[in-house]
Amino acid sequence: MKALCIYNPNAGSGKAGKQLPLIKKLLQKYQIDTEFRFTQYAHHGTKLVQEADLSAYDTLIIAGGDGSFFDVLNGYMHKQDKIPIGIIPVGTGNSLSKDISKSPDNLENFVKIIAENHYKYFDVGKVRTNNKTFYFGNMTGFGFTTDVTLTGIKFKFLGDFAYTLGVILNTIKLKTYPLQMLINGQTYDLQNTFVTVSNSKYAGGKMMLAPKAEIDDGLLDIVVVNKVSRFQLLKTFPKIFDGSYVQSEFVNYYQAPEVAFTTNHQKIVSPDGEIMGALPVKISILAKAVKIFVDKSM
Repeated sequence: MKALCIYNPNAGSGKAGKQLPLIKKLLQKYQIDTEFRFTQYAHHGTKLVQEADLSAYDTLIIAGGDGSFFDVLNGYMHKQDKIPIGIIPVGTGNSLSKDISKSPDNLENFVKIIAENHYKYFDVGKVRTNNKTFYFGNMTGFGFTTDVTLTGIKFKFLGDFAYTLGVILNTIKLKTYPLQMLINGQTYDLQNTFVTVSNSKYAGGKMMLAPKAEIDDGLLDIVVVNKVSRFQLLKTFPKIFDGSYVQSEFVNYYQAPEVAFTTNHQKIVSPDGEIMGALPVKISILAKAVKIFVDKSM
């Protein structure tokens, strides 16, 4: 098997760079002939995959975190050659890894998954704003979740706790805003706290934002958190790690292939932990758009 690996040495606050010798050793062990191209700056992964001749490889490996996957995906989706994608999770959150492996903390398992050549067809989310179109693998959101992401970026050196800290700090200044949602042919006028639109179950590391989500079901999982008090939000927050928060009376859960949102407030969109675009926004699913290597037991 011949592979092109887009490697982000700065992922995981530099942890990925230290793990490079181990990754090379594992790829050799499983006889994966790998060419490395290293990202040097933000969103460099997009350019690297755009410039690559993917027809010369059997697989594309993304070594990094959720942001690395986002960058490479947004270059890959414009390529004609859609070779299978393998993931080696050496980033901070590594959310998607939990949807493709039952041993998400075992790096060797991800190399083994690639070597076994067992894949699923993977849905991809597509986001269209006024002046941008981009793709995501995990989720996109806005409102409180984006505010948490912005805080989390500042404290990324704290690992998963950066997102928890973001929740606490942004709860202090919590505000709702009017939002209009068009879904399944119906329009809803809401007083909203935040929205997440997911393709996979996890985001922000270990947060199960969309417990019903499947990466190959052709549906978006839309979680709408309506007006809620600071006390209710903090009380409910621990339930986000097992997904039970969606059962709260102020939460609505929808599944649909497409959804659109408008508001008269400035709301920034955060796909896969990145900051990109703003409302109004239209989000759709591209069913079974790519192949992604997964654990045989999943």
